[in-house]
Amino acid sequence: MKGLFLSVGLFLWISSGHAHVQTHEKNHAQTKVQSCDMVDAYDDHLHERYNVPEPGIEIQGMIEACQQSVLENPNNPYYIYQLAQAYYNHKDYAQAYSYYLKAAQQGYAPAEQSLGKLYRMGRGVAQSDTEAAKWFLKAAKQGDTHAQSDLGGMYYQGRGLAQSYEQALKWTLLAAEQGDSYAQYNVGLIYETGRGVAQSYEKAIEWYQKSVDQGNASAQSKLDYLQR
Repeated sequence: MKGLFLSVGLFLWISSGHAHVQTHEKNHAQTKVQSCDMVDAYDDHLHERYNVPEPGIEIQGMIEACQQSVLENPNNPYYIYQLAQAYYNHKDYAQAYSYYLKAAQQGYAPAEQSLGKLYRMGRGVAQSDTEAAKWFLKAAKQGDTHAQSDLGGMYYQGRGLAQSYEQALKWTLLAAEQGDSYAQYNVGLIYETGRGVAQSYEKAIEWYQKSVDQGNASAQSKLDYLQR
């Protein structure tokens, strides 16, 4: 979600911006550079998580490896999703959208979340908060942590659906309780502002601290502000 500026100070709702890191049994004697299993999408978008490819990872090689994997496993949504991730890294968002959609149509939650991200940012497809919220909801209902966090932000800002601080807390808390540092920050934000919940600096600090423990610099700034 984009930055949110409120009248009382500067409050930034942080998008999950997460890349889905898949655990998958390696069945191929492939190098790290060639293996489709190693693909992990990264973002360079404002307020998205700033991830970079691991050293030695060559993106075109990733695309080719994933194309081969899809040829060998044409009905496996995991490999279709991985190919979409590789195209996303290559900034070929139209191709990324095409393959995310193929995987999402099989009910693959990480692909549903990624479609929501593309619609939210207008990458490879016309920007649509309504479509973004729809896909985040599909993935969130399957328990996808990043989608739950993203959906919470959509409710908080009233993007693509009716604004509801109660729903924002519900979905964000689900992600936060699973250890999502961005969601933990955002739960802290909700308690700090008292939107949809009884305002509590004590609980805000508690959730900011959980996020800080995972290295979230924005949460550290909030803690410094509240504890000064």
